[in-house]
Amino acid sequence: MARKATVKVSTKQKPCRYLGAGLPNVYLVGVEYMIDPETGDQSVGIPRLPALLHALAQAVFAKKGLLTGDELRFLRKRLRMPSKDFAVLVGVTPEQYSRLENGATITPTMDRLVRLLYIALAKLPAKAAVEVARASWMAERDHAQRIIASWDENHNWIVKTKAA
Repeated sequence: MARKATVKVSTKQKPCRYLGAGLPNVYLVGVEYMIDPETGDQSVGIPRLPALLHALAQAVFAKKGLLTGDELRFLRKRLRMPSKDFAVLVGVTPEQYSRLENGATITPTMDRLVRLLYIALAKLPAKAAVEVARASWMAERDHAQRIIASWDENHNWIVKTKAA
């Protein structure tokens, strides 16, 4: 006869490790979990998962040391952005970015850039963040553009850009 898994509640003395966010160092206290006595598999009941992920993102964003590859991946995924799009935003190739997420050394400049992008894009609606990610700003573009603002019949400003 198979033994039934018992429900336990994690404590500070015996926290429950949570790997679902992709971060190896997250432990939960005060959640119910079960361990299958035959397989050793653990299942956890996580209330208000989106709020937990948001709180984890804030903790990662605010940490004092440089971000790790796992933390970089976690923040990018919180933005729901493919790695190739995020690579373009931070100014590296998809291959270079992949190496960063997989353990290559993250420089202080890259760390700062990722944190600034995260905080800016996290404030945008998802559709606007995707548009920012898909936009491309190239160094060879004409920097001498005119910005022309005109007043329309409804008393609204219409702004357009034109090469100078």
